[in-house]
Amino acid sequence: MIKAEEYINHSGGAVGSDSMWDSVGREFGVINHIHYWYKTKTPIGNRELTKEEYLEGVEKINIANQTLKRKGIEKYMHLLARNWFQVKNSDSIYAIGELKSKREVTGGTGWSIRMSIDNEKRDIFVFVQTLNKWVRFDYSTSSFVSYPHIPMLTKNFAGIGTRQITEEGINAIRNVYRKTLSFLKK
Repeated sequence: MIKAEEYINHSGGAVGSDSMWDSVGREFGVINHIHYWYKTKTPIGNRELTKEEYLEGVEKINIANQTLKRKGIEKYMHLLARNWFQVKNSDSIYAIGELKSKREVTGGTGWSIRMSIDNEKRDIFVFVQTLNKWVRFDYSTSSFVSYPHIPMLTKNFAGIGTRQITEEGINAIRNVYRKTLSFLKK
């Protein structure tokens, strides 16, 4: 059985959702948080990428952009490329954000989600703040579908999302930790 201190959260350490996955996790005894950064340290960044890792991330971002088709990404590449390591080192993804469509998440979080889909991560969950509900990516339909439950964390997870987190988003994070760790105590 996995103990709280054995869970590992992978994120970018940015203000908002990334930081909340860390601070709320610590309330529940989840103490291992790896926050990737490159060139510009995020507020709680604690793992700087090497130049080689950065270039690996750039390659994955370029693949993701074949689907996303977003413009002007070069000036944000140091942030986007680090997102690959959130995805690469996790089993499942738990994001706080908004859907752009049934197949795409908005903003910077959308890059991690797209790379997760491209690399067929086991579970990809997004808490949609405006709907106050979880959705899960369904590979059979290639789209996000309503998920009527609170998801449970895997041992290596990416806790990520928007910088504009709401109270509903914070509560969603708290509920994921509560459900996961309560289940382990049974």
